[in-house]
Amino acid sequence: MSFLLISASRTLQSSFVRQSFLLQTSRLLSTPQLRHAQTQQTTGDYPTSNSRRRYRYYLLSIAAGIAIGAAYTLRQSRKYEGLMPEYMSNVEPLERKAMEARPVPPPVTKHITFDEPPRENFPFKLTLYQYVTCPFCCKVRAFLNYNRIPYDIVEVNSVMRSETKWSLYKKVPILVVENEEIQLNDSSMIISAIDSYLRMPTKRFQNISKLYQAVIERDEKGKLSFNYPNKYFLVEPLVDDRLDPTRQVQTEKTKNDVSDIQTTIVAENSSSESFFSRFFGRGKAKNEQGLTTVGAGSVRKNEPKPSHHKSSEQYRLERKWREWVDTKFVHTLSPNIYCTLRQSLNTFRWFSQAGDWEQIFPWYQRWIIVYVGAIVMRGVAGKLRKKYNLNDDVRVSLYECGNEWVKAVGNNSFLGGSQPNLADLNVYGILTAIQGTEAFQDLMNHTKIQPWFERMKHLVEPHFADNRIRVTT
Repeated sequence: MSFLLISASRTLQSSFVRQSFLLQTSRLLSTPQLRHAQTQQTTGDYPTSNSRRRYRYYLLSIAAGIAIGAAYTLRQSRKYEGLMPEYMSNVEPLERKAMEARPVPPPVTKHITFDEPPRENFPFKLTLYQYVTCPFCCKVRAFLNYNRIPYDIVEVNSVMRSETKWSLYKKVPILVVENEEIQLNDSSMIISAIDSYLRMPTKRFQNISKLYQAVIERDEKGKLSFNYPNKYFLVEPLVDDRLDPTRQVQTEKTKNDVSDIQTTIVAENSSSESFFSRFFGRGKAKNEQGLTTVGAGSVRKNEPKPSHHKSSEQYRLERKWREWVDTKFVHTLSPNIYCTLRQSLNTFRWFSQAGDWEQIFPWYQRWIIVYVGAIVMRGVAGKLRKKYNLNDDVRVSLYECGNEWVKAVGNNSFLGGSQPNLADLNVYGILTAIQGTEAFQDLMNHTKIQPWFERMKHLVEPHFADNRIRVTT
């Protein structure tokens, strides 16, 4: 009995102590310091509801961004899905689709005409989409003006570009052969294609253009890029496609110059024959204007006729300097005409004057192009200088290219000899793009290129006339 009483007393005593301990512990935990410490420890191990909600928002935002990006990428990749293999192997569906979307008639701003007939007959109607001071567009105009080939101009707004939205080729120049609805892209390809026709006329211009197939690539953003591997070569069409299958013209790919010797012999015989013909009164018939009929066209009497009989070395030299213009010389222009904010603004003001922007574009578009364009191009000029490894003083790089060209011309009147070749026209064309700027005047004053430039100007410009026919309001 005593043993049970002792056990009960110990149990009651331990319960009382336990209750007292728990009561004191709860009081200690209720102090602000311990509650704050406990909260920090709990927060470190287990996020609160606000933190969990914030993390959830972050994850949802990331997931939404990934979903939107994936949807946009998928849309861009499917934009040309099923069509690109056909475009890569055959460019005609691409051209046909673009031509169907082109506004007809085009918004022509000028008719370009000449007071003398073309040097060679060219029976096709041309429309040139251009920026008036784009060096590559100036190359094409110089070539057409020299050959006195009439054409229409559509001046493209360099900011809005609404005039060329129909084209998948997003650069200028674009030349459209209206008779056959053929779109020609890339300045060098345009010049080579037309010159190839002038050398060897064909039944249709498509017989020439199909020989300049584009290699079309699509980047990761879905943009199309056009490359013409043979754009510097003059092509020879198939015999069945020629207007005169018996006509022989030496091409750049000729392995030797035997045909040059044969051509010389034929020329000498023709000269002798013409002498006796004139002596006996059997010369070629002449019209009242003093023009001598040659094939389907007319050329002025006593005018030097473009020579299409060149040696292989002459063709290689011409092609070499045409590439030099596109890969080196032209890249020195923008860093020079936009090298300071003042020169950049003066350049755009000259662009506006040279291109008759006041007559073509509304005042607010003209203001944006001039002032915003001047600021933007001032920044771009610095990047171009670094990209093409130009001298810190960009004028030095411009003068070096000018002297390099003068050295190539040498003692000849032109690189082509007595008459300019395509390289001469290309260099002249890109220089006309900066003709009203300080950089152009500095180039004329610090190099010996001016006499050559004046000779080219005398051949290209005298018979040129532009007629504005549309005013945009």
